[in-house]
Amino acid sequence: MDPIDGGTISTVLDAYLPERARLIELLASLDEERWRLPTECPAYDVKGIAAHVLGDDLSLLSRQRDGAVQGLVLMAEQLPGADFRQLLDGFNDQWVHAVRFLSPALLLELLDLAGRWTHDYYRSVDPEEPGEPVPLFGFLPDAPMWQAIAREYLERWAHHSQIRRALGLGSLADAPFLEVGHAIVATVAGANPADGAVPEDQPDRSWSIGPIVLGPRQQAADLLTLAHDAGEVAALVTGPDDVVEQFALRVGRR
Repeated sequence: MDPIDGGTISTVLDAYLPERARLIELLASLDEERWRLPTECPAYDVKGIAAHVLGDDLSLLSRQRDGAVQGLVLMAEQLPGADFRQLLDGFNDQWVHAVRFLSPALLLELLDLAGRWTHDYYRSVDPEEPGEPVPLFGFLPDAPMWQAIAREYLERWAHHSQIRRALGLGSLADAPFLEVGHAIVATVAGANPADGAVPEDQPDRSWSIGPIVLGPRQQAADLLTLAHDAGEVAALVTGPDDVVEQFALRVGRR
């Protein structure tokens, strides 16, 4: 794939609805016991992660599409003096706790609707128009909208993979999902995605991002969807020590 920017962000949007459809198909197959399985996020079970994904959709639609006051601003009124991470965690935890009453069936309906609304909104915007800060790409106060679109794909892909791993499945590694996620992370790292991707019919060949060798398809998907902490990432990838350290800090689970 080409590097991700305003001219190529449509390749990311092409994966939005297929990813959401795969998530809903997976969740629809679960019985009550598997909805309650723990995940890598200690506070959330499978249903909690799914509820968090819905909350992300509604939050970005409210603030980006509709110009509503950001949830973190409202959270700061409840937690004066809290830093960004505390505000973000507090906002997410409050949402997931509040919607525990939702039935799985209704949660799936809402995930479908919110996923389509998000996709339609992002298709309608000029990808170069100013939006909100996207620290993943830097600290521009009015980053172009394509950066928010790319970040949101990584969020969805990571949470989808966390749910899969909780169910004993591998991270979402098939096409186009790994290819799109890899292209975004490579772009952030300043590398050419095309240099490090591997065709899907060659699963044992190693993926890479610049000088960092990620390993075969499934391991690459694990690394890019927060399956490992920074120490584990550093042990799994190969490359120059200083670059490995920076990469591990970027993609290691906190």
